Amino acid sequence: MPDTIVAVATAPMRSAIGILRLSGGQSIQLVSSLFRPANGFSLIEAENRKLVYGTLYDEEGTILDRCLATISRAPNSYTGEDTAEVQCHGSPLLLSRAMRALLALGARTALPGEFTKRAFLNGRMDLTEAEAVIDLIDAETRAAAQNAAGQLAGAIRKKIDGIYDGLLDLVARFQAILDYPDEEIPDLSQPELEGALEQASADLARLLQSFRQGKILTDGVPTALIGRPNVGKS
Repeated sequence: MPDTIVAVATAPMRSAIGILRLSGGQSIQLVSSLFRPANGFSLIEAENRKLVYGTLYDEEGTILDRCLATISRAPNSYTGEDTAEVQCHGSPLLLSRAMRALLALGARTALPGEFTKRAFLNGRMDLTEAEAVIDLIDAETRAAAQNAAGQLAGAIRKKIDGIYDGLLDLVARFQAILDYPDEEIPDLSQPELEGALEQASADLARLLQSFRQGKILTDGVPTALIGRPNVGKS
């Protein structure tokens, strides 16, 4: 992914804080060309994940804002790439002008969900965690938010990994017996094999049974309020 993406990471409305986020090989350089730290150093020299105070300019050198910026170098970032953030005042016009300046320098507008997609492709999170991000954003109830947060922390991945590791151990032991018949490796008995497979099947079945509950938490339950007019349905 040689290109560098940029997006406004906060809601498109007036607010106290507005955040611009970049990811890609040129992220730090692009922000450094528009942001001048108050301490006189270049942002390129800043420590990872340390907020730096300074002045933000547009591509023509006009002052846009006094604000904060931070960088994270690959692979220790959300996406696994070099990333940068500018935290300025939440004026939609200001954010638009800053976006335009970064685009003029060579960045491109990020596609919906592209930061999380890059995190997944770069091994920073698995598919269940990536899906949990949108579930957390879309959560409308406390239970849905807690469920998504648990998935984001790896709750499903840990269960799947346990099942996978158990089956992998069986395969590895079976292969070892075939490849090294002269070694004193205990035989894999049929009852032992059946027991392990039945356990894995039961674990997967329990995991599958949780799907319906998860869908209810995220999508809700279709409900019809039926009654004659003026009987209190409201």
